[in-house]
Amino acid sequence: MGLIAEVLFWSSVFLGTAGLLFCAVYALILFSDLTADHINPVELCELINRLVLPEYLGHVALTAVLLLKGLLIPAVLNLPLILFHTWRYRERKHLLDNTSIFNDVEKERPICVAKLAHHLLMFFIYLYFFIIALAAA
Repeated sequence: MGLIAEVLFWSSVFLGTAGLLFCAVYALILFSDLTADHINPVELCELINRLVLPEYLGHVALTAVLLLKGLLIPAVLNLPLILFHTWRYRERKHLLDNTSIFNDVEKERPICVAKLAHHLLMFFIYLYFFIIALAAA
């Protein structure tokens, strides 16, 4: 029963991380579409702003699950991005404004790339822990 519980745990972690990866890639694609003039600023801001809170809450929930499981290393590795999200939310910088998006796109794109890199790195760390759990069983 322990092995099945571990597989289900890591499967849920992988799915959560895949959702976070999707959010980062989707935002990058939307920023590229904006610079190529395939999408208007109002539509871009609506689409990205709709994803902000679910992304933040999903990341916090994933980290909380890791903490509850007792996996301190992955939880601590998630902490800087959670602190960054908290700072953006408290400073009211988490939502994009369609009137200034062309000025902000060069600041927001590197943030999306950094989030993508972080979530990809965490995905491979979770994969490592998953393989270790399978080998121990």
